[in-house]
Amino acid sequence: MARILLITGRLAGKIITNIVKRSRTPHNIDVLILPMDIAAFLTPNYIAEFLKAKGISRGMYDLIIVPGMVRGSCRIVEEVVGIRAVKGPRNAKDLESIIRLEDLNILSEEEPADEILQNMIAKKNIEALLRLEEKATVNGITIGSVVIPLRPPPMRIASEIAFAHKYDDRTLIDKVSKLLSDGADIVTLGFEPVEPHPDDVYRSVRIVKREFDVPVAIDTCLPSEIMKGIEAGSDIVLNIDLTNIDKFGDNLRETAIVVIPRDPVSGAIPQDAQLKVGLLSKAVEKAVGYRIEKVLADAVLNTPGQVFSSILSYSRFKELYPDIPMHMNISNVVEFMDVDSVGVNALLVMLAHEVGVSIVNVLEWSAKTEGSTREAKIASQMISLASIRGTAPTNIGLSLLILKDRDRIEHVPWEGVSKVIVASDEDRQWPLDPLGVFKIAVNHDEGMIEVLYIGRKGRILLKGKTARALRNEIVSRGLVSSLSHAIYLGIELAKAEIALQLGKNYVQECPLFRIPRPLDIRSSVKSSSSRDE
Repeated sequence: MARILLITGRLAGKIITNIVKRSRTPHNIDVLILPMDIAAFLTPNYIAEFLKAKGISRGMYDLIIVPGMVRGSCRIVEEVVGIRAVKGPRNAKDLESIIRLEDLNILSEEEPADEILQNMIAKKNIEALLRLEEKATVNGITIGSVVIPLRPPPMRIASEIAFAHKYDDRTLIDKVSKLLSDGADIVTLGFEPVEPHPDDVYRSVRIVKREFDVPVAIDTCLPSEIMKGIEAGSDIVLNIDLTNIDKFGDNLRETAIVVIPRDPVSGAIPQDAQLKVGLLSKAVEKAVGYRIEKVLADAVLNTPGQVFSSILSYSRFKELYPDIPMHMNISNVVEFMDVDSVGVNALLVMLAHEVGVSIVNVLEWSAKTEGSTREAKIASQMISLASIRGTAPTNIGLSLLILKDRDRIEHVPWEGVSKVIVASDEDRQWPLDPLGVFKIAVNHDEGMIEVLYIGRKGRILLKGKTARALRNEIVSRGLVSSLSHAIYLGIELAKAEIALQLGKNYVQECPLFRIPRPLDIRSSVKSSSSRDE
């Protein structure tokens, strides 16, 4: 138990005091409110001199905690008053978790406490995931450089590049590099389902194998493409079934295959879970008969409206064949829903984990599914960590909360306000800046915000990744002269940066988000009833 002096400013004083009271901290904490409204404006020198003037000295406290937003090192405080001073969290909502720690020696004079805590949690999570990897090597199938567990955790993320044959070598390499940086464990190359491109299949597989140490899967049903993919060194062949396995037979022994439940009579994949399991079972037995050692199964996830029955088929198959790893392409659902991908990907990955799927395949085909590789990877790590702890995947130091937050930051009422003005939404016309105008766009291909200045100084194209960087360039080059124009640019550049981060479209002077509302059928019912009367 330590004696702690907690420093804050006037505006946050009540909130900080209440947090300390309810925290059940093992330490004795005194809160000292300094005569400055905003704690972030405090400086180490100011704090040191204030404490010295208050008579605070060595022996009175074991530790001084200053606001995490204070800039600069807190060592000066210790030099002046003789008590070690460290930074607390940057936001009051994180204070309780800090002051409940038994060992406060982890806190730093330089780094905010919430960053230290996040880094500690991340380190522990990495260690836990590494232990899972070690277990997977004992009981799994090795495909290339990756071990596929018979049952998760861990899970593997396969990220697919559709129509891979259409890309030149450089573009294909760039796409694979991006997917790997987002967490892909396997790269799947997809090809046109009707017209064969065997030479391009060979080229694509060879390029990826040459440039990257990653297992390569090919997604095609065409025999000529499958043979060329095998010849090029593909590690995994998808879409092997009762209609085509006899065509390849012994050629598949050196590669891993994913069998699917295609009916050899109708050529279709049934919707019924029991029929799927039966066809999968026959395909697996046939593969074993050809002495193919690395066999995986995919019950084929149905599109929305039939998802539950297909999930059921995965579960039933896994009960019958616990030693056969399963593969699931969740893009069959994500691409067919006009819903933000992050939540759908997370839920499907966690359902896949629950029914024993070892590899989840994602496809970043449309704008709405960009980032699916990263989202699925994080979701797989979340459910892996949760399964280790035996808890739900919440509050584990890893999340997919992008557009929302888990906790609300408590609002601090303003004090000493002489007047309150409620701003009107009414549009006002401001005079044009005599220096010139700006056209703003987001270039997602380059990952850049583009700002075209047109005015007295010519036509200048500015590029940057953040609103801050572009603001600095615009101001330093003297391209804006009116206050209203500067505020306008700040609004639009901030929107453009958010659009770039989220992969959203940006249109200048248009809202970035439109919150949908449900269709109001009640008023329609009332209107219909009144007409009937």
